[in-house]
Amino acid sequence: PKDPHDLSGPFLLKRFYPEWLGGTVVGEVLFQADYALKQLCFGDLRLPGIPSVFDGESSGGRSPRSEPAAARQWFTMRRVGITVTADGALVPHVELGVEARRLTHGPNGYIDAAFTDPNDPTARQAAAVTARFPEVVAQLPVAAQLMQLARATVLAVYLLGRGCKLNVSLLDRYRIPGVPEGSEYSIQIPTLMKDRNQSIVGSNAVDAKGLEINVHRHSRSMRGGVDLAVPGDRKVPTRAVTARLLDPRTRPVPLPLFLPAPSHSAAAR
Repeated sequence: PKDPHDLSGPFLLKRFYPEWLGGTVVGEVLFQADYALKQLCFGDLRLPGIPSVFDGESSGGRSPRSEPAAARQWFTMRRVGITVTADGALVPHVELGVEARRLTHGPNGYIDAAFTDPNDPTARQAAAVTARFPEVVAQLPVAAQLMQLARATVLAVYLLGRGCKLNVSLLDRYRIPGVPEGSEYSIQIPTLMKDRNQSIVGSNAVDAKGLEINVHRHSRSMRGGVDLAVPGDRKVPTRAVTARLLDPRTRPVPLPLFLPAPSHSAAAR
């Protein structure tokens, strides 16, 4: 939130790491994917087999909350790998998923709680998205774009880990694609919060018709993000296969943005 101590404040701020991602096409894919996840969370966007955080939620006899239940959900890379074919093609593989944590108030704002119940609605909803992620990618274009970005990230990490050196002078010649808004791009958006009213009819007390009607308000606030860090020690698992992928008539073209690391023999000359 714009005010880290106020979940009910009117605005949230988009935060990008590194900051230069803000206003770029890549940064906007990250944001739009995260926003679509929140729409799934609140039930504003429905996909088969994926519940919202309000589905099946009941008051259980408790009084309404004095403040909204807060949590965060974010995309992560669960498993990654590179397949190397016999003709040298590199094929990245990525499994994306969603993590969820309950938030609690701390001295500097809201932080992850020490424990999140696996049966918490946000945790159950995150698990459902993870289990059906291929279906999510097939039905949400922005999720498919996020998957392609994740695959490109894994490939870049693999190349750098194998000794490739980034050709910064060449990269500086290219302009990073930006969003259409340009300098008018806003990093401030309305707060992501939703209320759900639930009416329960009982017979413990009487009204004009001999029934008791209780209305319970459920309010939830959601934070999130996208973390495309390679899991583990940042080494991308690799496997070689005997299959060939490229057309034998295709001539290999060197990648323009990477330079091979100099060999020891070349360095000694």
